[in-house]
Amino acid sequence: MHKKLIHFLWVLIVFVVIAGIIWAYKKYQRPLIWTMVNVNYSPQQGDAHLLQTNMGKNILIDTGHMDPAKNALIPFLQARGIKKLDIVFITHPHKDHYAGLLPILDSGIKINAVYFNVPNRQICDAEIPWGCDYDEILHYHAILKEHGVKIDEAKAGLEFQIGLGSHLKILYAFDGINTPVGRTDINDLSLIMLLKHGSNTALFTGDLNAKIGEYLAKEGQQLKVDILKFPHHGTEGAAPDSFFTAASPSVVMVPSPALLWCSERSARMRKWVENRNLPTHVNGFSGHIQVKMLRNTFQITHEKNGVQLPTPLCQVN
Repeated sequence: MHKKLIHFLWVLIVFVVIAGIIWAYKKYQRPLIWTMVNVNYSPQQGDAHLLQTNMGKNILIDTGHMDPAKNALIPFLQARGIKKLDIVFITHPHKDHYAGLLPILDSGIKINAVYFNVPNRQICDAEIPWGCDYDEILHYHAILKEHGVKIDEAKAGLEFQIGLGSHLKILYAFDGINTPVGRTDINDLSLIMLLKHGSNTALFTGDLNAKIGEYLAKEGQQLKVDILKFPHHGTEGAAPDSFFTAASPSVVMVPSPALLWCSERSARMRKWVENRNLPTHVNGFSGHIQVKMLRNTFQITHEKNGVQLPTPLCQVN
């Protein structure tokens, strides 16, 4: 009887181990889905990127402005049955990147944690009324705390295992004061984040500007990626061409309204991708744009037409 029990337990253990391996393998084979949510359907620019992992985690990088969050981001999340965001990263304190936080909370979608750095007051309030607003940022922090949201500081080197074979790492996070290039503006506070899934890589750049962009082009590590999210909505004021060259992407994603991407403000960035014949996806043209990352490849589809073709070239007179 004793030997039969031991034999049964061993069989049970082997079964559990094999079942666990099969479960993990199936999870591992599932894709990571990155959607560049279309918060750029109007002339108002914004960033909002949802990562859905093979372990069921939902990660949001930026939220867009308040109205686009209400009209586009929240309906997008609700249509997919997303009731909880595990982590929200705010790349830098400009309203077109963080103002959607409050509508998300008001919608009943739970947020577990937010990485939302408080900037230096002096460089922040220098942008009032058009840009950064220190008191408003503190107000947002207070409301997040009232809702029980954990607020953490985003620091360079932080790495998150967001799924099986999926990692998100903060490569750089500057404070605008103690930087290798001296004092910067708010855009150069942008978190530079590297996403890895299998052999696929993507770089999120917030609104990376010229000073830090030029520094990273010369001194930056781990910048070379498959997919580059263009900084600053692909408009002037963004990082220099040398930064794009250092990233050396095969595909470019642009969270920009169509008119803005085709304007003179984006001429330099358009020229850079056109000269290299790089597939470029702009959600002001194509709606929500989905990147489906498999183990060794990725597929890109557009909401409006379901195809994997890049955005057409602008017809600029």
